[in-house]
Order: sequence, then structure tokens, then C-alpha cells
Amino acid sequence: MSVKLSTVDIALMAVFAALQAVLSLIPLSFTIGVSGEITLGVVGGALIGILLGPIIGGSAVLIGSLIGVFLNPAGAIFGVFTIFPPFFGAVGAGCVKIKRGYIAGAIILVSLLIFYAHPFGREAIIYPWLHIIAMVIAFSPLAQKAGSTFSSPQLVKPIFGITVASFVGVLTDHITGSALGIWYFSPFLTPDIWYGIMFVYPVERLVALIITVIIAAPLYSSLRRARLLDFLRKDLK
Repeated sequence: MSVKLSTVDIALMAVFAALQAVLSLIPLSFTIGVSGEITLGVVGGALIGILLGPIIGGSAVLIGSLIGVFLNPAGAIFGVFTIFPPFFGAVGAGCVKIKRGYIAGAIILVSLLIFYAHPFGREAIIYPWLHIIAMVIAFSPLAQKAGSTFSSPQLVKPIFGITVASFVGVLTDHITGSALGIWYFSPFLTPDIWYGIMFVYPVERLVALIITVIIAAPLYSSLRRARLLDFLRKDLK
């Protein structure tokens, strides 16, 4: 996926990096077992990936999340490494958009392997059940079908595609964060804590999914009508 950045590309990247930085300041949920907070940055990753694709969107989220780390230390639960989960969430959602969901599936698979490589991860083996579902969807023809809705010549709101891309994106964000967290906070996050989180994160991610779809559907349609998203076809090369 080679991309040559235009002035419009850079301008959109800057605008959405600023959006991600702002979202990183707004609390969404609480953390269990460690201090800190989960912010709306989890929404920004999937949202921006859907709008701008995996390369430009991922870059915007990476830059915006880095700014957010310094502006809101409470939300930087992994320190500077906090930038990676939303980045991979943007890449995952963006890859579904361009009909390369298998890349998102591979990211989730690697994250699962990293999680299970920790002894506590193997004890909390059931914890990533929803992430496994997201991985299966990302590898399946369903993701390909979802991506096809974005390339329709009609100026419609691809609700199905946005919903699937959002689901994969927010779960990619979460499992990369879980894989990072189980090692970053070792040995403080015990299997009991992971099993406790298992009943919380599906609700949290459902909220993030709903917010992402509500914002992305009309925004994507508006940007496409304004022909500001035409350049993103370069992501398909």
C-alpha cells in the first residue's frame, strides 16, 4: 500500500490528529487493577481508520494519541506505549474498509499469541472470547463484503460496512491493549482481574461501537459528497 501524500492528505491528517488528541482527553470508562482511565480515544481509532483508511488514518491516530499522552497523563495507562492500541484500532478498521480485513485479523492473532504467552494469559484463557470473534470476522468473507460497501458508486451511508469495520477496529484496539497490559503490569494483573474485566469490556466496547457508528455514518457520507475522500482510493494500490 504505497501512498504519495498530497496537500489534502496532510491537511486531513492534521485535522483528524487534532480530533484524536481531543478525544484522548475525554474519559469513557475506568480501568480495573491499575490506576488511570480509558478515554474516547478508543472511538477515535476506529472512526478515523474508517474515514481515512489504514495508512493516513493510522498516522493521524498515532500523532493525535501521542499528543494526548502529554495532554492527559491519566489516560496514558501504558505511558508512551498508550499510542499503539488506538493506532492498531485505526489500522484494523481501515483495512476492513479497503477489503484487506485479513491484515486486521493478523494483528488480532499476533496480539492473542502475545497475551497467551504470559502465564496469566493462559490461566485466563476465556478472557479474549470477543476478540476471537472479531478475528474470525476479519478473516472471513463478511469483512470483504463489508469493505465492498465503501466502494459503491452511490453516495450512501454504508451502515453495514461501518458497523463491521468499527467492531473489528475497537476490538483490535482492545486486544492490543490487553496484550500490552498483561506484560506491562506484570505480575499485578492476575487471572482473577482478567476474568473480572471479561464482564466489563464487552459493554465498554459496545458503547464505543455505537458511538463510532453514529458519528462515522453521517460524517463519511458528508465527506464523500464533498469529494474529500476521493484520494483515499490510493490505499487500494
